[in-house]
Amino acid sequence: MLAAIALAVALGAFQAPEASGAAVGPVNLIDPLAGAPRFIERPNGAQFSSAYPHGAANVGMGGRAVLHCEVAPTGRLEHCSVLRESPTGAGFGPAALGLAKYFRLDPASEAAKSSEFNLPIGFATSISEDEQFVTGPWIEAPSFADTGAAYPDIGGGAAGEAVLHCALTRDGALRDCRSIYQQPVGRDFDKAALSLAHLFRMRIDPDYLKTHRPMATNVMMRLAPPYRDAFKQKRIVDPVWLAGPGFARLAELFPAQATAKSVTEGTGVVDCTVGADGALTACQAAGAGDPAGLGFTEAAVKAAGALRMSPWTDEGGPVDGAQVRVPIRFTSVAR
Repeated sequence: MLAAIALAVALGAFQAPEASGAAVGPVNLIDPLAGAPRFIERPNGAQFSSAYPHGAANVGMGGRAVLHCEVAPTGRLEHCSVLRESPTGAGFGPAALGLAKYFRLDPASEAAKSSEFNLPIGFATSISEDEQFVTGPWIEAPSFADTGAAYPDIGGGAAGEAVLHCALTRDGALRDCRSIYQQPVGRDFDKAALSLAHLFRMRIDPDYLKTHRPMATNVMMRLAPPYRDAFKQKRIVDPVWLAGPGFARLAELFPAQATAKSVTEGTGVVDCTVGADGALTACQAAGAGDPAGLGFTEAAVKAAGALRMSPWTDEGGPVDGAQVRVPIRFTSVAR
């Protein structure tokens, strides 16, 4: 028997119901995804290059946007809008909208059967042909306490953003950083970001180390005032998953009660706290599972112990101490 699990991140946060018996308070909702979307058409390199924001390309700045689209019966994405972009105002939202028409989902895929679809699009570039541009993931990063302490005195209560361009050492540390973007300007968000650069370390793919070409990367930082609710509640968006239970482990965890009743899929929900290293800790059952009473929640609690996210999100913020609610979907297929 094989078991499968998939996770994706939803926008926003919600209040955990007290009846769950788990941690009560603001928690970040993480929704299950049936599987990675299958595209039968994607934009080509020339189309990506044409859409890339010129101002960002000129300074070698990458970015990302998440689009919310309707799915046509053919798999085409229609009536898209920008859910979020980072850095804000750098043009990646409009650029992603321009690329949406080139994507087409496999009409037979699970994603295409839904009437709506969220599409993340990332952009990366380098202005130097002599350097290798590396995009992660981060395995060490500043904490909420670090970013709160770095918030500039003249920030004025605004949520600021900054992007640094840095050289990478062979062990993934940053050096020789410089600011290439900040918003709003004149509030020292660039200086705050530079003060945090020494706390980052990236996992370097061994292929990059086979040459002696210098490596470089960009670091997106979103700095919120530490006295605002969003900071105190440790809201996170777009975490990057580094590890999870393997198929063999998931096969072991598929509930025997479900198998006995010929149930082939179900979902268990857990509430967890994100540790300093991104691992999910103190996980507790939230609800009875779906279908209820067949052991899916108990299986999810055991599976969650193997989940670990990067300590830095794609949106440019820390994760340590955040409360997360994770519905984990199990699917079994008899061999």
